[in-house]
Formats: sequence, C-alpha cells, structure tokens
Amino acid sequence: MKKKQVAFVMAGILAMGTVLTGCGNTAKPAAEDTGTLQEETTADAEASEGETAENTEPAASASSFVPENTITFNVSSKAGGNSDLIIRTITDICTREGLVDKTFVVNNNTDGGGNIVRIETQSTDDPDHTLLCFSSGDMQSMLDSDIGLKVDNFAPIATMAADKQLIFAKADGKYKSFEDIMAAIEAGTKINVGGTKSNEHTVFNLFAEEIQKTDMFNYMFYESSAESITALLGDHIDLAMGSPAAAISYVESGDIIPVVALSDERFMAPLDAAPTMEELGYGVVESPMWRGVIAPGSMSEEAQQYWSDIFGKVCETEAWQEYLSTYLLSPYYNDLESTREIMLETQADYLAGE
Repeated sequence: MKKKQVAFVMAGILAMGTVLTGCGNTAKPAAEDTGTLQEETTADAEASEGETAENTEPAASASSFVPENTITFNVSSKAGGNSDLIIRTITDICTREGLVDKTFVVNNNTDGGGNIVRIETQSTDDPDHTLLCFSSGDMQSMLDSDIGLKVDNFAPIATMAADKQLIFAKADGKYKSFEDIMAAIEAGTKINVGGTKSNEHTVFNLFAEEIQKTDMFNYMFYESSAESITALLGDHIDLAMGSPAAAISYVESGDIIPVVALSDERFMAPLDAAPTMEELGYGVVESPMWRGVIAPGSMSEEAQQYWSDIFGKVCETEAWQEYLSTYLLSPYYNDLESTREIMLETQADYLAGE
C-alpha cells in the first residue's frame, strides 16, 4: 500500500489543548511569566535531591565533540508553555540520566512572536553550545515574518515528538463510523467538516484524496481543535478534526467519538476505537506536527552529531515515554539526516502553498 506521510505546518500557535507546539499552554501552570526567563538545571542540583547518581559519566556519542561550556536552550514560548515544557523535560532527562554533565540554561523569549530568539540563536557567538526548540508551528511563524530566516539558515538536529490527528463525530450525531460517512457520500450527501487552517486541513485533504471523494466535503476553518469540537457539539458541522489532547476529555465524557485515526497506528485508549486508514483498506494517511530541536547554522558537524545522538538517547528513556503518554504525543524521533529532510520538506510544502 502506498504510504502518505506529510510533515506539515500547524496553524499559528498550537493551543495544546494540543500539547506542545510552538507556544501553546496546556501544561500545568508554571511560575508567573516574567518575559525572558533563565533557569539553570545542573547535575549537582539534581543530585542534592537524591535524583541522580553521583559521579555519573556522560553517555558516549558517535561524535568527538564534548560540551565544554554552559548550554543555552532557547525557547520561543513563555514559562509553562508547551515548548517550554518539552525543553525542560529534555534537559531534566539529560541531567538525571547523566547524558550531559554541563549546565543547561533555558532562555524563554517570546518577543516578536518568537522571532527575536530565533535571530539570537542564528547569530550566537557560541554555536556549539546553543540550541533552539523548534516545531512546525514555529517554522510557519518564522516564514511568515520579514526576518529573512529559513530552515536553511539553521542546523536541524532532531525531531522528538509529534501531534497526529483524528476525525471525530458527535456521539449522538448522524455519523458514528467510517462506514456511515462513506454511505452518506455514496448517497450524494456533502459532509461539513471543521478543523484548523494548516496541519489539520492538510491531513484531511490527504484523507479525502485517499478515498477519492475530495468534492464531497465542505471544510470549515477554525482557530483551534477546541473550537472545531465546540462547533461539532453545537451541530454546526458533521465531523471535526482534532488532536488527542484537545479531544480526549470530550471522548471520556461520551460527547464525541473517534471515527478515523489519521496515523500509522491506533492511538491509546480511549481513542483506540478509531481504526487507521490502513486497517480500513487504504494507504496510511498522516501529517505529524513535529516538535524538535535546531541549532545555529554555524554549529560544527561534530556538535550536530553529538546533540542528535544525545536526543536519541533521551527518547529511549522511561521518563520520555512517560512524558509522551502524559501529554498524548506520538513518538517521533528522527536523527540528524532524517530531521534535515523532514524540516526542509515541510518548509518547501508550506512555501509552495502560500
């Protein structure tokens, strides 16, 4: 079967009602945002709480590079936002697991829609020790600005996780399964669907193309998955696109039901009732909204390889799996070369669609 996998952009700032994209804020409330925030996480501080072993050696990497200075991890969202949460999780794991023995400083800067910190990252004087949280939503914000930066100006390091989508129906609505949808279409009924303008729209178009019924849907644009679900509950639309995090509470309450998983595998309970397109006899349809890490374009090749390897080790830990499970994200680690391809392809797709 033909596999369709498109890594595309999420519209604007993902309200992580969906977890983590560029600047959503569904994480547990953090300290009051004070603009630019710097917080140090050190192995000594963790050890003082009894949470790391003493004298832990950093994990080996295929690269000859070893950090010598404090590592600045730039984040274009406020403290407690989704991008902030993923980076603090990564840095905490690096410290607790003894993967990196230098201090991380997390620098939150939302100025200019996050573009100021992107400029600062690209122009840093210490490129081997500077990293930037970067998602497909962040990429859209950067490309829509006039700062003149593209993915090509940076060194893509790794993707770490992804949001994927499902198609939802109202529990007491007309369509309770994929078969109900197809039966209505075959009878000549046009179905109204709601979703966001970018990532959700992209994957729904792939879905419609895969079933060869692109002319049988009216797609209504909403600012977030939460708005689409509200419209669904109000009977303004027949189906709604949504991420797991945005929809799960409504599924648990019995208000909506997952109909199709736009993923290469089923989601965890209670979203596991929705079959994948492959299970329904079609090709895989998915459009992961990735979340990852980039670095200054001037970062050395040795440092790029080192950080990609380190983040791969982070994704192997139990703590990372717990993080993905808690925030309903899909595992999506990609190494240096694959990440470069994914990010450049996402950029090309977005620019082609402008």
